[in-house]
Amino acid sequence: MQQAVGTEPNLVEKRQAERLFNRDLPGGGYVAIELVDRNGGRRVRVMVERRSDRARRQGHAPPIIMDEDWKPERGFGELYRVACDNVAIARALLKMQRAD
Repeated sequence: MQQAVGTEPNLVEKRQAERLFNRDLPGGGYVAIELVDRNGGRRVRVMVERRSDRARRQGHAPPIIMDEDWKPERGFGELYRVACDNVAIARALLKMQRAD
């Protein structure tokens, strides 16, 4: 089951995350797919850092636009498609803003 979430990763999660994919966004920032060990299970997530200036990133975790259970047999194809699609990223970010 996929879900769009806006929770920020905590310090322990950052240490336990494995980056599977990363690409630069037009205008700065990046989108990444990470595999995270959490609560005895593994999750895969898509996160978007919109700040191009690294100094401005400190103290602000990038929004997580997709987060789901990791299933090795399924891979991360759907998340990869979202991470490569600027329109899908923009829609997910707008959806998060509307939820606030």
